[in-house]
Amino acid sequence: MSKAEKAVETFKKGYNCSQSVFSTYAEDFNLNKDLALLIGSGLGGGVGRTGRICGAVSGAVLVLGLKYGFFKEEEINSGKERVYGKVKEFLKKFEEVHGSIDCVDLLGGVNIGTEEGLKKAKEENLFGTICPKYVENACKILEEML
Repeated sequence: MSKAEKAVETFKKGYNCSQSVFSTYAEDFNLNKDLALLIGSGLGGGVGRTGRICGAVSGAVLVLGLKYGFFKEEEINSGKERVYGKVKEFLKKFEEVHGSIDCVDLLGGVNIGTEEGLKKAKEENLFGTICPKYVENACKILEEML
């Protein structure tokens, strides 16, 4: 099973898009999957269900941080350049495919940050029909970059 398929399977179990992407790659970086699920838990729905940056994108950015990030003080400047460059590359690729990185745009203008928007998204099953492709494509882009 591919990473993209695993992430979509995780998403279909009810985990959010960020958790689904991030936890799929966690163990590749010696990060416990449960801890990855916890870290990604607040980023779904466009960060705390505000409809902003897509959780699949946020989860991918966390993965890029694990791969290209930094923690040593002497690497601060070079580390920022390295990881920010990779994040910008990912965002550009995702946006080229989907036209945006923001939940509201990706959900066709439905703002899940509002009660009425969330209700509409649930009634129209947007999370079941639209979001899995964002989870899948975020992983496919990551696979090209890692």
